[in-house]
Amino acid sequence: MIEMTFPGDTRVLVWPLDEQAPQLLALCREAGIPVDDMIDIPVKRQREKAAERLLLCRALGRPVIPSHTSQGAPYIEGNPVNISITHTQRLVALAVNEDEIIGIDAELMDRKQVLRVRDKFLNSTEQQFINPDDQAAHVIAWTAKEAVIKAERNSAIDWTDGICLEPFSADGFDVREVTLAARCGDRSYHLICRLVEGHCLTVALASSQ
Repeated sequence: MIEMTFPGDTRVLVWPLDEQAPQLLALCREAGIPVDDMIDIPVKRQREKAAERLLLCRALGRPVIPSHTSQGAPYIEGNPVNISITHTQRLVALAVNEDEIIGIDAELMDRKQVLRVRDKFLNSTEQQFINPDDQAAHVIAWTAKEAVIKAERNSAIDWTDGICLEPFSADGFDVREVTLAARCGDRSYHLICRLVEGHCLTVALASSQ
């Protein structure tokens, strides 16, 4: 497990998915985390859900099962803490903030498909400052928009014009974090991108303005 801190007193916990489903379920049982509802679901989802619950247990200090809104956004029943969860084939990550609206997303840096679908998530202004061949910048933009959508808790937001990114550079992302700004409706976001386990991991934090 990897633990990091981000601005705004945001904690991020990452679980690299090195274990198989039986191992993760066993770890849940050892921690007192319920697993009965995971027994009959696909193995891929078993691994993701088990890792999610292990991270939540570590973050909150007790076993919890997250609930979900009609849009699929996770929350903890009876607890006002803000949480956001993302997963790929190789990791699960959890962001926790006691006070601020947050969203998190992760994507493999070698995901070349983002170059082919740039028209689906970059608006005309963003396409002017993001080079068509800059794969790192595309992955950063993709995760930034996904993180904002998760923070907004609204999967119906238009990826192109519904979220507007300010110009940024991906130069040197392999040795330093990248920060950028975005706007979604009346809300502004500060985004921090870090390279974690071969992924671009991006946290969106709503601006206080």
